[in-house]
Amino acid sequence: MKEIKKYVILIMIFICCVKIMAQNPPVPVEIFGGHRALSYQHVINKTVFKERFNFFNITSFDAEYKEDPRNVYLISSMFSYNIGKGFSAGVGGEIQRPGAFVYVGGQYAYATDQLLLVLFPSVNLNGHRQYSQFAMLEYRPKINENYKAYIKMQFLVTTDFDNYDRGYQQFRLGLQRENIQFGLAANFDQFNSNAITTNNFGVFIRTLFF
Repeated sequence: MKEIKKYVILIMIFICCVKIMAQNPPVPVEIFGGHRALSYQHVINKTVFKERFNFFNITSFDAEYKEDPRNVYLISSMFSYNIGKGFSAGVGGEIQRPGAFVYVGGQYAYATDQLLLVLFPSVNLNGHRQYSQFAMLEYRPKINENYKAYIKMQFLVTTDFDNYDRGYQQFRLGLQRENIQFGLAANFDQFNSNAITTNNFGVFIRTLFF
């Protein structure tokens, strides 16, 4: 329980920071209560310096309920130059277990009122040959004047082309009312070529900060 309290405090700090930074496009902040762990995630994707550059950040962590938890965290940020038509390229850094590294990568983003697609390939620069591919797809079709359906799929694959170092698949299915999204959630995580796997099933609530 001490671990849970610590991460709840961190969640509140993150939400305050995100609220301060939030502007169009909106910053989504999600809390997911599952059968195994309490999870948090936010995604920041904003243009800076007269829209010539882009700042992207994804921060997430899982806090397990048990006494000897296997907590997982990921903080990844990239500063990139906008090439045009949704494409950008730049340099970034990532912190996760077991350490930190610097990478170069590209990004493609396509957004409409109903659809969001983000593709984010990158290559590790720390001397260890490693390639990552992040992808996120959101679909928000209108149901009526008050509600939209909310469907989200998010994937990560990290490999050195010989081993599957890290991967996850996240699924969300629910509803959206104004700036609040809520519903059912499932996370599937793999580590060290599937030597370690974890799953988490439950419900989520997601707020869009403008």
